[in-house]
Amino acid sequence: MSDDRQKGTDFASRPASAGWEQVTCSAVPQLTLGVWFKPATFPMGVVLAFPQGVNRAQFPQLTMRMLLDAMRLEPSSIISWAINGMTFDAAQGTNPLLDQPLPPSMPGADPQIYVMCAAPVPVAPPMPVAPPPMAAAPMPQMAPRGAAQGMNRQPSPQELEWLDGIDAEWNASLNIEADLHRQRKRLVDMQSKLKTLNRDLNSDERTYSSSQDKKDWQDARRWLRDCSTKLSRNLKDYDIGFTSAAGQRTWFEETYKAYVETKLPFEGMEQAFRDYQMYHKSLQTLNTSIKSAVQYAAQNGERRAQRLISQIQAKVREGNAKKNFLGVITGS
Repeated sequence: MSDDRQKGTDFASRPASAGWEQVTCSAVPQLTLGVWFKPATFPMGVVLAFPQGVNRAQFPQLTMRMLLDAMRLEPSSIISWAINGMTFDAAQGTNPLLDQPLPPSMPGADPQIYVMCAAPVPVAPPMPVAPPPMAAAPMPQMAPRGAAQGMNRQPSPQELEWLDGIDAEWNASLNIEADLHRQRKRLVDMQSKLKTLNRDLNSDERTYSSSQDKKDWQDARRWLRDCSTKLSRNLKDYDIGFTSAAGQRTWFEETYKAYVETKLPFEGMEQAFRDYQMYHKSLQTLNTSIKSAVQYAAQNGERRAQRLISQIQAKVREGNAKKNFLGVITGS
């Protein structure tokens, strides 16, 4: 790296990388990572890649803050980071997840880490690219996301195989997208339920609830807020993430309609086939993440809050019944 980067020059003044640069982290000096500042598909951030075949679980001592230090980025200056297809708000460097061990690499998830540095709001990670090899060979180039360029000829047998593979991946992706549409509705419905539940106790509830009830209710509301945050993160990934129209979906759809449906070869078909595979896997990851978030919110947010508020309201009914009974016998 240049002297300026080693001194920690702010992100805005860093020139874009011409290719993958190599960095090491002091916690694991034997591990060489690939880093790309301001790639064409992600001009507001940095992409970090582990060597091919290396699972992050092999390095339990590594944290996101350590990786930021290796890249000479101040945690307080980043907006968010994305790992395993999920985006996390850096909270100006105060998010405690920055100091937690990195999650392991997940089958089907994008193996790279994306750091958003210079945007007012988090932006979803760009089109994933192949991770760097274990050896100190030149890092691979990022796949361009411009319009595909067609070839005015019949496809070769190998190209037909790629076209058939892309067709299968895209149609499988469309099936997952249909399920994702349903899961988004469930997610929004759950958000609405949590918002309704997250309220102050009314006057009767405050009167008849114990100090412990009030404390438990504040804890329940914290769970509601935590669940709502998880749901919002997944909703954002669905609406503006890599698999959305705001992300990379438009390129996949246009390329499919222009070339794959009509069996026309185009430049970069082999890489495109891998990209369609990654898109399919990213949809699977997102679908699983949304389902998990809704289930988590139902169990730890909705049911927890409903159970506690039901207990408090039972005390309200009991207290009002006693009050009415005393009123009757005393004639008041």
